Amino acid sequence: MLGASWMVPPAVQASTVRLADVESPELREGLRAATSGEFAKAELIFARLLNEDPTSASVWSNLGNVHMSQGRAKQAYDDYSQAVQLAPEAPVPYLNRAIALEQLGLQLAAEGRPAEAGERWQEALADCDSAIARDGKEFAAWFNKVGQVDTAVRTVKGVLRRNPNYAEAHTSLAAMLWSQGQLAAAEGQLEAALELGGRWRDPDWVALNTRWPPALVAALQRLVEIGDAQPGQRAV
Repeated sequence: MLGASWMVPPAVQASTVRLADVESPELREGLRAATSGEFAKAELIFARLLNEDPTSASVWSNLGNVHMSQGRAKQAYDDYSQAVQLAPEAPVPYLNRAIALEQLGLQLAAEGRPAEAGERWQEALADCDSAIARDGKEFAAWFNKVGQVDTAVRTVKGVLRRNPNYAEAHTSLAAMLWSQGQLAAAEGQLEAALELGGRWRDPDWVALNTRWPPALVAALQRLVEIGDAQPGQRAV
């Protein structure tokens, strides 16, 4: 059920667009402000960009991320919905909106409105399904789905059987296995990713360069911390 320990927390980073892929200097500035915690500055930049071009799904999605980081889930939901409307075939806006819906459900549950909370959570699951339907490799969506960590693990293992050199898949599987308490298997998957190259042992780098939800990044962070505490473990 929702509320499990791996549920997505309300604060997310503006990582729906990679900095290297962004041509607009102003958008890059907004993304850097968001990822460094300067949310008020990022919000002003994104709002200014949307005033100039209200059809940018990327900016709407990142504005939603800023609002989520500020605890403004309803505004974030509205932002993500704009992104979904503008880019209906892109999986990321659905993933982001699912995070906002989970938080709105928690707020309703805390207010003693369980029926409405349940509706928001069902909508969150539907958005996860929409993301997966648009991109079967969206490991984040599988991980977000309530009670679907086992399915996420099976899905990523299937991807790796077809493409064993997929470093991100190895890393995401490591984080998922850690969340299931399979520490040795998780460490093996992380080592496999490192052998393929990339800074997969650096959660901050992973958060900036992937579309993972914060819960999956947090699982990787804990795996790395435990590994660093063990003698002979590879350092970041």
